Amino acid sequence: MAKIFGFTPLELRSGVNGEDFEKFFNNEFALFGHKLGWKAYVLKADRGERVGKYAVIWELPSIELRNRQIPGPDQITEEVLQLLGPEWDEANKKLDTFVVGWPSTDYVEMV
Repeated sequence: MAKIFGFTPLELRSGVNGEDFEKFFNNEFALFGHKLGWKAYVLKADRGERVGKYAVIWELPSIELRNRQIPGPDQITEEVLQLLGPEWDEANKKLDTFVVGWPSTDYVEMV
């Protein structure tokens, strides 16, 4: 079963400290993905066009799991929302204070 990866290149808002973003993502936001069986990685470019900029990668075990939990772009099932709890909305609001948008693209592992 092929894994799926959600890739999101990020732009931090003006004045946001990168270390503060890293701490928030790793200690708070990524935990929501863990509840769903996802792994989360926050990355910072050290070479190339995006040097110093951030990206996030979510690793999901399968396309089937992704489609069950998120049937389409910007669609989260009621079951997932219940699992994430009311803290999910607050975490998204807090995320918005760190980054401009969340332009994500899913990639399937080619096995």
